[in-house]
Amino acid sequence: MSKSIKEFSLHYDPINESNTFTSGDIVEGRVVLEVIKEIKVDSFFVKLTGDAHVSWTEGSGDDETTYSDHERYFKLKQYFIQESSKKGEGEKNTTLIDGETYGPVISPGCHVFPFRFQLPKQNMPPSFKGFHGSVKYVLTVKLSRPWKSTSSTHTELNFVLRNDGTNDHLLQPQSGTQDKKMKLFGSGKMSVTVTTEKTGYMQGETIKVFVDIDNSSSRDVKLKYSLKQLQTFIAGKSTNRGHKDIVKETRDRIPSGEKSKFIVDMALPHDLTVTFENCRILKVQYELKVYLDVSFASDPEVRFPVVILPAEQQCPPWQGPPGGFQPYPPPQPNLVPYPGELPPPPAGLYPNLYDPTVLPFPGTAAGVYPNPHAIQPGFHPDPSAPVYDPNQSTI
Repeated sequence: MSKSIKEFSLHYDPINESNTFTSGDIVEGRVVLEVIKEIKVDSFFVKLTGDAHVSWTEGSGDDETTYSDHERYFKLKQYFIQESSKKGEGEKNTTLIDGETYGPVISPGCHVFPFRFQLPKQNMPPSFKGFHGSVKYVLTVKLSRPWKSTSSTHTELNFVLRNDGTNDHLLQPQSGTQDKKMKLFGSGKMSVTVTTEKTGYMQGETIKVFVDIDNSSSRDVKLKYSLKQLQTFIAGKSTNRGHKDIVKETRDRIPSGEKSKFIVDMALPHDLTVTFENCRILKVQYELKVYLDVSFASDPEVRFPVVILPAEQQCPPWQGPPGGFQPYPPPQPNLVPYPGELPPPPAGLYPNLYDPTVLPFPGTAAGVYPNPHAIQPGFHPDPSAPVYDPNQSTI
C-alpha cells in the first residue's frame, strides 16, 4: 500500500445471523479510506459481481489440454470518483448505480464512502467451490491515482437460495429392489429392498431409509450405504465429473439364511450445498446408494437421486447488529461532494430493477443510511428434481 494511504478497507452490513444474502436482498456497506497527506484520484469505485467459472487440464506434455468456461450473472458498479473524460460513458454488461460523488482531491484524514446495491431478482446458483470450478459473489473496491499503482481489496458474499416451499414431486417416496442369484463361490439368492420417505430434503434434515434384506444365499453379506455429492463441470463439449462422500457407512453383517430389517438415519449437515442445476457450466446433484457387500461377487445395489433444498429458515431475522460490531463514523467535513450527480445508469443486464427513490442521493453521505435489514420480495423458483442418469454416476 502507498505510504500516503494508512487504511483502505471494505465492509458490508450483515442482514441476518447466518451472514447470507439471496436474490433481491440489499447489500449496504462502506469503504474506509484514511490518508496521511492529500492525494489526487483518477478513479474510485466499488462493484458487486456474480460469476461462475470452471477450468481443468487433461493429458500431459504436448498432449496437455486446458478446458475452461465462464458465466456472468451481473455486474453492478458505483463510482465515488470518476475520470472527467469518461463521465457519461456506458460500460459493457455493467449496471451503474447512482450514489454520492466526490471531487478528485482527497484531504488528509479518515473518510467513509457509503455504497448500496440490490442483488438482481433472478434465479442464480448459490455460492459454491468445487473440484474444478466455483460460483462467487464478490464485492471489490479499486482506487486509481496518477502515476501510482492501483489500490484494490475485495470480499466475498455468501449467496444462498431461498426456500419458498417444496414441489409436490419432491415429497413422493422412492422405492427399489435388487436381487442377486449366487452362481460362483456360493448358492441361493439374496435381495435388498430400499425405501425412502421422499426425494427432497432440507439442509440439516435427517434422511430416513428403510432397508429390507433377505439373505437366502449360502454367503454372509454386509449392508453398506452412502450419500455422495456429484459435481459436474462443463466447458464447451467437454465434461468433467467428480464426487465427494457426504455419508459413507457400514452396518451389521447379515448371516446366511437370515432376514433383517434396518432403519438408516443420515443427518445432513446444516451447511451442505443445495442441489442446483441453474448454472450452464456447473451443476451439483446428490445420489443415495444402498448395497450389499458380497466378497468376490458383484454387489446388489439400489440408487436414488436426492434433492437437497435450502433450510426452511435459511436467514433467521435479528433485531440488531452482532456483538462487537461498531459502525464507522460518517464522512469528515473535508470530503466535499462533487457538484452534480452521476449520469443515469445505461441500459444494462438488469434494467428497471432499481428504484432511484430508495438509492443514496447527494447529501446522504452524512451517515443517513436506509434500513440495511430490508429484504426485497422477488421470484425464487424451487429447485427441481435432477434429470437422473445412473450411467453418468461416478460412484
